[in-house]
Amino acid sequence: MGKKLDNSQLISSELIKKSFEENLSEQEKKILNENGQYNKKLHEFFEFFSADLILKSYDLSDEELEKGVIGNGNDGGCDGLFLFVNDELILDDTPLENIKKNPTLDLYIIQSKFETSFRENAFDKWKSVVDNLFSLDTFKNTNFSKRYNNDLLESFERFHNTFLNLITKSPKVNFKFVYVSLGNEIHINVKQQAEEVKLKLKRLYPSPNTNVMVDFIDAQAILALYDAPSKIDFVLHISESPIIVTEEKEYIVLADLNQYFNFITNESEKLIKHIFEANVRDYQGKTTVNKEIAETLGKMNFEEDFWWLNNGITMLATKIDQKSTKLFEIKNPEIVNGLQTSTEIYNYFTMKNEVKGLEKETRKVLIRIIVPNNDASRDNIILATNSQTTIPKAILRGTDSIHREIENYLKTKDLFYDRRKNFYKNEGKPKEKIISIPFLAQCLISILLKKPNYARARPSTLLNDEETYKYLYINNKILNSYYKAALIGKRVKQTINSLGIYTVSEQSDISFYVMYVCSAKIIQSKDISPEQLGHININDFSEENIKVSANYVYDKYKTLGGNNKVAKGTKLIDDILEEDFVIHPFQSDISHTR
Repeated sequence: MGKKLDNSQLISSELIKKSFEENLSEQEKKILNENGQYNKKLHEFFEFFSADLILKSYDLSDEELEKGVIGNGNDGGCDGLFLFVNDELILDDTPLENIKKNPTLDLYIIQSKFETSFRENAFDKWKSVVDNLFSLDTFKNTNFSKRYNNDLLESFERFHNTFLNLITKSPKVNFKFVYVSLGNEIHINVKQQAEEVKLKLKRLYPSPNTNVMVDFIDAQAILALYDAPSKIDFVLHISESPIIVTEEKEYIVLADLNQYFNFITNESEKLIKHIFEANVRDYQGKTTVNKEIAETLGKMNFEEDFWWLNNGITMLATKIDQKSTKLFEIKNPEIVNGLQTSTEIYNYFTMKNEVKGLEKETRKVLIRIIVPNNDASRDNIILATNSQTTIPKAILRGTDSIHREIENYLKTKDLFYDRRKNFYKNEGKPKEKIISIPFLAQCLISILLKKPNYARARPSTLLNDEETYKYLYINNKILNSYYKAALIGKRVKQTINSLGIYTVSEQSDISFYVMYVCSAKIIQSKDISPEQLGHININDFSEENIKVSANYVYDKYKTLGGNNKVAKGTKLIDDILEEDFVIHPFQSDISHTR
């Protein structure tokens, strides 16, 4: 079967296969074996696997990764497409109005091939994408709906909108093409093709603030990226002996500024965003306070120590292990107060590293490290340390007691509610057993409020509305309704994917509609209450019943145009609710099965 594989190729191949099988539920394995879809799904998994490795430093959740994996036909050689502004993932409902001057825009275009070579045709596709989709004029004035899939077009529309929105702020733009395969050598023709792609795109975006890069990730690089440790257990070096307020529960320490900089950055010296998840106030840019912090840091005479003039950092952890007098290992750190200070320290070291004398920096920052007694205590600390400014309540949802109750209840059902982004992923829990706050909200709003279009269109801002939030969470004390919603959501998505009938973009568009339709047919009511949801029989969500529901939704979806605008609009759900199909028992709908 061609050339003999070397060790790195054999090991990489087995690693990918093993990772693929570990992420399959028993139901998915059964369906894939029956339908002969194993190899096809393995190649699709490699696209997700590659994106996860390449974007490891961004600490994306599995759902965020899935949103950017857009392969599966008519993708223009773009199996993954991810847009970041200042290291933050940009989605359709991500607000851009608060982004400050000179932002950094990173666009990753990933081609992933589970094969042992790097081919020229990948670059032929990329050249066409540059001509057709990167060109603002061509993209705006040409209908590419028959040539490229909906997800790719939607992703480029998001890029163009973001770029034009930020153009007056003088953004730095990095285009990063990444070609991943198990190949172990790159032919000179392939390298030349890569240079042609770079030149072609640079002509479209000639600004000196624009960079175009092409990277090749081979079998050895895959192994190196896979083995690179995720930063979960953090090591903090300190300057002086700590004050122990409560043994192994609270420490007050002083750390050199450069020691703290190393603590909050990864090996690429990028800020580790997830340790600031609990600090709900985003970095406020050039406010008076932040200017004062920056000015204090910028004084190179060091007459006054930094910690004399700054309130310092408050950090939570699940465990503190003092390895020596001046060395701590901190598990799952969360910086709950001090984002502004941390960001200014980060800016100081990254933007001023050419300043003479920086290597003589000896100033210190004050850090308080606390191990809360329980989750309720943790949430109270977060609320208290973020009470100094007016904060939209939607941002603090995860600290509400109902979410702790949901987390604890789902644990008894062997599911893990990720109130703290990627907490359970970093703990090594299986992907199919992790339920994020946004995903559960999407399931609830689809099933209980009959708004799958909202779930599809507004994943990041679903919980901003007070009335909606109150109905779905505050007034809903039926914990089993959350469990059933999560289980329905997971089962519907897994089944639709395993059927092998729908493209990735079609799955994204119809999944939340299928959750509602299948639930309504089982209950035989268009209106579903939390009580009814809590009592629903999950065994009724069989492959056959999900398939009937999916075919019904898909036919209506295609009739209306079959794209993401249809899925995000009101017409599709209105048409579904006008018919009695959704309240007929499944036995009478055998004719809808393909």
